[in-house]
Amino acid sequence: MTAPLLLAMAEVELRAADRARIDAFRAVHDPQHPLVPAHVTFVFPHLPIDEAAKRAHIVAIADRTPPIDFVLRDAAAVPDPLHPGTTHLYLLPAEGEPAMRALHAALYGGPLAAALRHDLPFQPHLTIGAFSVINAARQAAAGWNTDGLAIAGRIGALSVCRFDGKALERLENRPLTGLPSS
Repeated sequence: MTAPLLLAMAEVELRAADRARIDAFRAVHDPQHPLVPAHVTFVFPHLPIDEAAKRAHIVAIADRTPPIDFVLRDAAAVPDPLHPGTTHLYLLPAEGEPAMRALHAALYGGPLAAALRHDLPFQPHLTIGAFSVINAARQAAAGWNTDGLAIAGRIGALSVCRFDGKALERLENRPLTGLPSS
């Protein structure tokens, strides 16, 4: 058994119809659907050396970060650089993207700085599928993009989780309670 990995993610708040559409698609195309709800990952899985310090850091960032409103406006087929032969289908934000990037950058400061993968630039996204054939992923993206994609949502909390390769354990769910900057 491999050691459990630590990560931080935000389950997205969506209108019921949008959640149903995304969940129905993920149930067919996303192998992580049974493990985790629709989310944005902000701290990618890594070995939890000094887990207590990392958890405290993530909580402190959540406490000073305001909720993030976003609109997903593009679906894209993105080859997985860590798993050749797999292409993910991402829903990408237009509105809210700078705030998501700022949260990611803040989280990777302090005790998480050494865990940042500089070779994999952060692209805020919601993964809704994984495909073994890139053209199938491209066709699925085109299907999402045909109707003028505009899925509004909110990130209102950050979860610290442990993942052992089979199950996700939510250690803490911290509301984003910071005040918006003027």
